Amino acid sequence: MPAAAALPAAAAMPAAAAMVASADWTDFTIALPTIINLVFMFAFGACAGSFIHVVAYRMPAGLSVISPPSRCPVCGFRLPWYQNMPIIGYLTLRGRCSACKAHIPVRYLLSELALGLLFAGIYAVLFLPGAADFWFPVGEGWWRAQGAVRALPALFVVLWATGALVAMTICDARTFLIPVAIPGWASVVAFIGWPIVAIMSLDVGLPFPVSVPSWPVGCAAVGAMGGLAVARMLLAAGVLPRSFEDWDQFAADEGDVFADYPYARREMMKEIAFVGPAVLFGAVGWAVGQWLGAPVEPWPAGAALMACATGFVIGGAIVWALRIVASLLLDTEALGLGDVHLMACVGAAFGWRVAVVGFVVAPFIGLAWWVGNLFRRAPMRMPFGPSLAVGSLSAFLLKPVLATAVAGGLSAMAVLASNARLQPGGALALSAVLALGAAGFARVARWTGGGAAAASILLMVASVVGWILALPVRVGMGATVGVLLIVCCAVGSAVSGAGLEEMPGPRTALSRILRLLAFVVAVVAVFILVVRPVGAG
Repeated sequence: MPAAAALPAAAAMPAAAAMVASADWTDFTIALPTIINLVFMFAFGACAGSFIHVVAYRMPAGLSVISPPSRCPVCGFRLPWYQNMPIIGYLTLRGRCSACKAHIPVRYLLSELALGLLFAGIYAVLFLPGAADFWFPVGEGWWRAQGAVRALPALFVVLWATGALVAMTICDARTFLIPVAIPGWASVVAFIGWPIVAIMSLDVGLPFPVSVPSWPVGCAAVGAMGGLAVARMLLAAGVLPRSFEDWDQFAADEGDVFADYPYARREMMKEIAFVGPAVLFGAVGWAVGQWLGAPVEPWPAGAALMACATGFVIGGAIVWALRIVASLLLDTEALGLGDVHLMACVGAAFGWRVAVVGFVVAPFIGLAWWVGNLFRRAPMRMPFGPSLAVGSLSAFLLKPVLATAVAGGLSAMAVLASNARLQPGGALALSAVLALGAAGFARVARWTGGGAAAASILLMVASVVGWILALPVRVGMGATVGVLLIVCCAVGSAVSGAGLEEMPGPRTALSRILRLLAFVVAVVAVFILVVRPVGAG
């Protein structure tokens, strides 16, 4: 090539490099605020993780979360501020106390890392996705349209509730108790924060982060909360009795949460009396809301308060109703009141839809946890609070994933129903074979200690399959088969659970999971009967 021809190319190379460098710098400048925000959220989450770890370990023991300051549990050496910095302090000390060289548990580091990543992830999925991105449905564009400043109170509510769920998970996993103050304060923050958000936010034509109910439903929720307040006053005045007051008489020692308590049905009647005013006031609120109608002028703060109240009532009600019904049927305390407070907090902070979906997802998370414990043979009982917390966070943060799974499930039901039209007898025979196979597996695999449990789970699957496949042919036959199989599921899960409760190891909480799974299957079956999926007949 001639030298003259090479000159333009040689001259163009520095210009191209300059353009690339300029573009990279421009992109970095544009991305810099986002990078700073993510780094800040990670640091803030790490600090929150350090504090939450203190809360989770001190509050169940009745200790102050403020005093005494952080110190070595072995020698009592008070940590200076630079050693108490999240993550950095642990790495600087190399996991050992600077005074006595005792080993510092790695759980401190892990909790700080986990909360830092979780807080940064929450910020990312709420503020960063565009309309075409997969994670857009989580925030639905509202957070991005408002900006970090206007949405700051909402972000504070979400982060506080997330930290509370993590703290409750640690507490319940360690002590099988959830201090009421943790979900209580998270609910208070939600009731204060969301009205402030409603006043500060711009009307951008996008859905409010917390589902706003219709006017009668909101009035009913406010009335129900008023009824709960009245019940609390009656309880404090001694008019209403406290449930499980004599628990200590049957406990092996103080703080025993697995006592063989023989009067669960009697105590449930006390709790029914306690929720009576809430039901009454809720009905009155509904009637008043229907009579008055919605106000002509919009009241954003009032709508936000109604949204929080609706989420609080629905989130707590679904767990409390299951606790009462299951305890009456089985004559044993099926769920703890801490779980009720946990889901009420979820509803107030994230909305009633997240609470309902989280409640449905939770049993499957608990089942996965149980299976994992079987593989590692962990000598521990399983609380249900962590499953509720993880299910609720999944319902909030993994909305696109769950929506895709639900859509796939409905499509599968439509395909099964279409195939069942050609072979209705074979469809019902398939469900019967599944049920019989589950029972046979229970007898063959009884040596595993989980045969009856596996049979109950497969019976639940068989009931759903039988119901779906029978519906397109004869609705009455499908309903009959479904009801019979669901009864078998409920009885099987209760019986197998009762047997497994007495066994040591990770199987002890399986009965609770199976009861919840049976409840979820019944709800799904009723949904299929009343609102049949598109293409299902």
